This record gives sequence, structure tokens and C-alpha cells, in this order.
Amino acid sequence: MSFRTRLNLFFVLLVVAPLFAVGVVLLRTVDGAAQGRVEAGLAAQGRAVARVGDVFREQAAGVNTRIAKDRELAAGLRSGNVSRVRRRAGQLLSPATDARRLRITIARSGRVVDVGSPTAVLPQRNALVSPTGARLGTIETSVVGPKDLARRLERLTGRDIQVRNGRGRLIGGDASGPEELPPPDRVKSVDGGDFTAVRLRQAGFGSAQDDIVIVAPGGESRASTGERVALAGTLVLFLLLAAVGALAVSRSLQRQVGVLLEGSKRLGDGDFDHEIPRGTGDDEFAQLADGFNAMSRQLRRRLDELEDERVRMRSAIRRIGETFAANLDREGLLEIVVQAAADGVRADAARAVVVAEGREEVAETGSTSRFDVLLRRAAADAAEGREVFVSDGGQHALAVVMDAAGLAGTVVVARDDAPFDRGDAEMVAYLSAQAAVSLENVGRHEEAEREAHTDPLTGLANRRRFNDAVAIAVDAAQRDGRPLSMLVLDLDHFKSVNDEHGHVVGDDVLKATARAMQDAVRGGDVAARIGGEEFAIVMPRSDTEGARMLAERLRTAVERMRVPAPDGQEIRLTTSIGTATGSGTVIDAPALLAAADAALYAAKRGGRNRTVSADETLAPE
Repeated sequence: MSFRTRLNLFFVLLVVAPLFAVGVVLLRTVDGAAQGRVEAGLAAQGRAVARVGDVFREQAAGVNTRIAKDRELAAGLRSGNVSRVRRRAGQLLSPATDARRLRITIARSGRVVDVGSPTAVLPQRNALVSPTGARLGTIETSVVGPKDLARRLERLTGRDIQVRNGRGRLIGGDASGPEELPPPDRVKSVDGGDFTAVRLRQAGFGSAQDDIVIVAPGGESRASTGERVALAGTLVLFLLLAAVGALAVSRSLQRQVGVLLEGSKRLGDGDFDHEIPRGTGDDEFAQLADGFNAMSRQLRRRLDELEDERVRMRSAIRRIGETFAANLDREGLLEIVVQAAADGVRADAARAVVVAEGREEVAETGSTSRFDVLLRRAAADAAEGREVFVSDGGQHALAVVMDAAGLAGTVVVARDDAPFDRGDAEMVAYLSAQAAVSLENVGRHEEAEREAHTDPLTGLANRRRFNDAVAIAVDAAQRDGRPLSMLVLDLDHFKSVNDEHGHVVGDDVLKATARAMQDAVRGGDVAARIGGEEFAIVMPRSDTEGARMLAERLRTAVERMRVPAPDGQEIRLTTSIGTATGSGTVIDAPALLAAADAALYAAKRGGRNRTVSADETLAPE
């Protein structure tokens, strides 16, 4: 879409559409103003009608006062003679007495005397009291009928008036008014806007209520034709002026935008020395030209800073690489090397793969799944040389071999934007070399750890490792409340093997015994050599019966062993085993080991080649 088309679209969206909306709003506002005038007038007229109603009630109150002084009526009320009260009330209502008394109701002790017009409105209620202060009843009197009231109010307000009883039935006034009525004491448009009315709720006789409705035709609530024509003409004139102004502004904008577009193209092509002419004014386009020129200068400075930053980053990465040699965490090393390699060459993904002691470890960073095929291909090709550059369409990869004693691996990086160069290869190779040195240290550290905790002859745990395992097992047993068992094993008559066949054969016997123990123990058990021909096993979560079953399986395995001697003989041995089990929140590890050792010597005394639990008793040998 061209710039001119966009300007025309903006003119429609920003001028024509809002102007149309403003016209609609103004028309509704004019109508609303007319409606407001009508409603305000009706409200004022409603207040006037309410004052007229008060006047009629005051007149009725005066009538009540005169009636209350009637002695015959008071005598009938005191005697409770309803017929006498009704007759006297009818006499008081007769035209000869007072033609303005349209209706009188007198209530006493639940009985009501009602004489006069049933449609009379605006009654006044007063209490009837005897001279002694005794309450005789209640009197209500009306001095106006609904039709007479409607005529008087129409003359007062100049509006159509309706008088309706509490059931909504018309009892006085204009019958051509609205059928729908607004809420009491509210001015509202009714019958779809054909009328605007206000309903004044008035108290009637007893608990009844009457309504006085003031009605205005709906046409008074809308703007006149002249107002509508004037409003439409104003909007059309404003639209024409806006169109002329928009055309002039559009042409000026196109010229200025053309200058800015040419300058931005040259800036996009890398010509940071070109500056956009700002013109003679000081408008937003001139400020935009100044901004473009300032951005061009800033970009030149930023490129220089980025080159310096890249040099500093490479130096920092070299320092990071020098720290690898002191690190002893293989997994952490691989994570550091892939992250540093990716950051150093601006790669989108990196992967390091190392195989040490038959075990493969992998560390990754970035979106390796998107480059997985290219990463695998580069790693495979790198096995034949020091470094490999691979490209596949828009993806590029660099792989470097990681050489170290006892391990083999590769570091591979990949990205989308541009192929890797020799500088990138040197950076990744440097990091890989430093990581290889550190991985060698990890291997040596792990080997030292194994030697520090392993018996060199049998490969079982040594006494130090056994003590650590016992401490861990005791803590777990006390925490979980589970039993813990120990087993102590001693080869019977082992000294005679060394005396008759030599220490080399004795070492072979010890190795065979260690293999039998490794085959017999469970996954969580720890088997150890704690003396010359003495062995022990710590068995977490094992009770007395479980310890005895393991001991018997091990005793049988040793009894079945056949160790060849240099003279062609086969050496057969037996073993004596002692077990002990502890449980509860307090377990004494030295006492438990001593109990197992005591059970071992009980087995020796009992004839050897047997298992004895610490809770068993054997006769002396």
C-alpha cells in the first residue's frame, strides 16, 4: 500500500468517520437537550401540581375541623350508633350544608362509614377526639373530584392531565394519553417515545393511592427540522475544509518522506557518512532528519565500541578457560565450555560430548534441536581431524576435537547468520583444550577418591569407607525407625593356606571370597575388607532373619569355592559368620559391630563353618 493511499485512508479514518460520528452524537445531543427541556418542564409542573394538591388537602382539613365540632356526629360516635353516624354524615355532605364536601369516610373500631363520590381524590385524614381527649375514630374528607382536578391542572400547566386510581384505571382527564406509565415520581419517555410523562403518586382514601399523570407529546422531545438542517450544513462545510487541508498536507508530506526514505536507504546500505538534509523549518520532519543523522553517527561509534567489546570478551573467555584446569566437576565443566563457546563465537547452539571410562556425558545450550542434524554431522566429521567446518543451506557448524588422557570428545557450535572463520575455530579449540586438561584432573581426582576408599587387593570397600557407610546407615535407620544389620566373616584356617601355598595363593583366595561377597550382597549393602582375612557387610533395612539368610548364602558360596594352587591342587575353605541387628531411635554402631564380632567368635568356638546371630548362645569349643 502506497504512502498516498495510506494518507487517504487516514483521512477517511481520522476525519470522515469521526465527523460522521460527531454528527450522530450532536444530533443525539440536540435531541437530548430537547428531551431535557421537556423533562425539566414536566418536573417543574409536577411541583406546581403537588402544591395544588396541598391546597385542596388544606381545604379538606378545614372541613374536617368543622365536621369534628358537630355534636350530633360526636354523640353517634360515642354511642357507637353506626346508623346515626351515617345519617349525620350524609346530612353534612348535602349541598345545602357545603357543596365542596364530595366524600366523607369515618372509621371507628374497625367499622367504616363512607358517603359521597367514590372517585373523589386528594383526601385529608384527621383523628376525631372527644372533649375529654378520648379517641372517637378517624375522618377523611375530599373536596375535589378527578375530572374537576384534571380540568384545573390542565389550565394551570397547559398539558394533558390524567387522574388514575390505584388500579391504574382512568377516572379523570384526557383518555388519549399514553397507556404505559412511568415509575411513580419519575419523568420518563413512554410508549416508544410517543409521550413524555411524569406520574405523581398521591395518598387516597384508606390505604389506596391515586396517580396524577402530566403528559407531553413525544414530538417536543426531538430537535426541530431547522436545527437538524443547520447542523448538517455545518458538518458538510467542515468536511470540505478538512479535505482541502488534507490534500495540501498530503503533498507536503510526500515530498518530505521521499527525502527521508532516500537517506534511510543509504543508511541501510552502510553509508554512515551520508546525512539527510533537514530543510529550513523546525517541524517534526526536520527533527526526524536530525534524529537520523544522530543515529548514523551513533552507529559509527557503536560499531567501534562493539569491536573493542569483542576483543575484551575474547580475553575474558581466555581467562575463564584458564580456570577450567582447577575444576573437578565434569558435568559443570561441560556446561561451562558449551556456554563459553557459544558466547565466544555468537553461536545459536552448542553441544559438548565426552566419553570417559565407557560412559558418555553430554552438555548443551541454545536451540540444539533445530541444529541437531548438522551438529551430529559435524561431530562425526571431526573425529577424523582437529576441526571441521560444515554448512547446510543457511545453517553453519564448527566442530573441534577434545583430546585428553583416558577420554575422547568433541565441542560443536552452530548458527544461522554466517559461516564460522579461523578465529572462531581458534577460540573453540582453546576452550576445548583447557576443558580437556580440567577433565583429566577430574579423572585423576575420581581415581584418587576410589583408591582412598577401596581395598587395593579385593576391590571391596576398605575400613575407612566401611566406617563411613556404617555412619550413614545408622543415621538413616534412626530417622526411619527401620532395622540395621551387620555381618562379620572370617575364613577358617586361612593361615594354613599362606603357610602351605604362599601368600600369592592366599591373595587369590581373598579375591575369590570378595567376588562371592559382591555376588551375594544387595544393592544397598556395603561389603568391605576390614582385616587380613576378615570381612564385613553393613545391611540397611535388614532384620535378623534377613541378615541370617544373606550370611548362609555367603557361607555356602565360600564352601563351594575352588581356588587352584600352583602344584595342581584345589584349595577348599569354609567361613564362620557372625551377625547382629539393631533397631529403634538409638543405635550404637561400635556396640553393634562388637556384637557381630562376638557372634563370629561364637561360631568359631562352635565348630566353624556356620552362622551365629548375636542373640544366639553356643557351647564353648
